[in-house]
Order: sequence, then structure tokens, then C-alpha cells
Amino acid sequence: KDSASGEEVYFPAGCEQADLDSALRYTAKNRDVFVCSYPKTGTTWLLNMTWLVIHRGHPFPGFLRKSMPMLEFDGCEAAELIDDSEFPRCIKTHLPYNFVPKNPRAKYLYIARNPKDALVSYFFHIKGFASLYQTEDPDINKLYDLYMKGEVEFNSYFDHINIWYEHRNDPNVMFLLYEDVKQDPRKEILKIAKFLGEEYESDLKAENGKLLEKIVELSSFKHMQSANIWVSTENKRPKDLPFIRKGKTGDWKNHLTTRQASDMNQALKERCNESGACHLWDKY
Repeated sequence: KDSASGEEVYFPAGCEQADLDSALRYTAKNRDVFVCSYPKTGTTWLLNMTWLVIHRGHPFPGFLRKSMPMLEFDGCEAAELIDDSEFPRCIKTHLPYNFVPKNPRAKYLYIARNPKDALVSYFFHIKGFASLYQTEDPDINKLYDLYMKGEVEFNSYFDHINIWYEHRNDPNVMFLLYEDVKQDPRKEILKIAKFLGEEYESDLKAENGKLLEKIVELSSFKHMQSANIWVSTENKRPKDLPFIRKGKTGDWKNHLTTRQASDMNQALKERCNESGACHLWDKY
């Protein structure tokens, strides 16, 4: 709970009020870059692309949260420790918009994904971290019910996406779609670079796009699946449930019933109508 506003947020198992308090103490700096999202909507993909653009194609040197802390897990102190003398500080967060530290000169990238695919990805996320979630055999039907009610980590998917979408035209906010990145990664990486600064875009276009092609390769799912930097060693997952799983669109068809898919489509239409976010996936 945010003691100042009274707003509450569901936190993952193992996290406490002190973790949120620490996150809320952080003061966003002028050069900060926040990678924001609802869980399992392409966060790791976006943070990898963002890091590669800022660091001119040099990948994470090790476990990613040592270089890009997750604000609600690692807290204010970890974020403050990141050296931003040469490169902007990058911070990951799933916190709802109102909880994220704001600075008009900081940059905020947000990625959204079709809620049906996000739910299925979340289900396999829980299966892979069975000990953390204290469940050996999660039930996707029970998870679906909780997801639709917003009684999951970081609250309602629909509320989360709505408010970020309402801020999509803010000069320091970039709103991205997972499906757009999947369809044309080069185009979206160039958009990210331009948003971060013209110098990054120029670097990507130089030498016939040599750096751009390197970033496309290093941020591909094939390459990311081979990297062992996304999960800490104490939270290893079973080999048949990798953290970077499929990276496909439409996998929900293999896991959700026709009724569940229809109800989720209707919920998106009704709950995201005012913001306009209900139309994000019309072309898909």
C-alpha cells in the first residue's frame, strides 16, 4: 500500500510492504530510462533491446538485475547504486502507472501484449517458479478467474494498460505493442532508438545499419534463449520450462477455452473502451 495515496497493489510472494516503500522512495533522475509493463507482456524483450540500443550493442555483462534493477524487488538503494555517469540508468518495473516515480525529463517505455497470450505466459511463469509460488501444479482455469478479477500480481491487466495508454502521447512516454515488435523488430528498434535520443538512431543507421542488425540478432528469441542471465542462480527453472519460452503470438489458442477467449475479448472491449486500448489488436 502507498501510504501517501492509499492505493494498494498485489505484490509477488516473498515481497513485503518494505519492498514497496523502498521502491516509492526512489526519485527519478533526468537521464533515467524506465522499462515498464504488466507481467509477461514482453518486458525482458523490451529491456534487452533498450539496453542494447543505449550500450551500442554491448549485451548485459551478467545477471541482468545487477545492471538493470527491478524497482519493486531491488528497491531504491539498488537503483541508486547504478552508475549513470556514462550511460543512462535503466530501471525495470511492473508497478502500475501511479506508483512509478516520475520525472518530466526521464524516459518511460511501456510494452503491451494481447491479454490472452499474456495470461498463458503468466501461467507458465508460475509453473516454472513453482517453489516461489508454492504450487507444483497450477490450474490455468483458477488463474484465469483471478486474472479477470485483477487479483494477481500488480492488479488488473485492464487497469494497468488503460492508464499507460492514456499517457501514450506524453513526450517522455513510448507505448509499444509486443505484436508490432514481433512483426517488424527492425522498425520498432529504430523507434526505440529515436525515442531515446537522435544520437542512438544515428548510430543504428550508420554503416548500412550494421549496429541495428547486431541488435536485432542479440534481441532475437533464439539468442535470448541461449543466454543464462535472465534469472538468478537461486531461482533456476526446470529445463522444460525456460524463462524465455516461445515468444509467439496466438499460443492462447492451445490453452484457453473458446468461452474464456470470448469473455476476455469482451472484457477488453468493455473495460478498455474509454481509453481506446480495446482497439490495439484490431489489426491482429
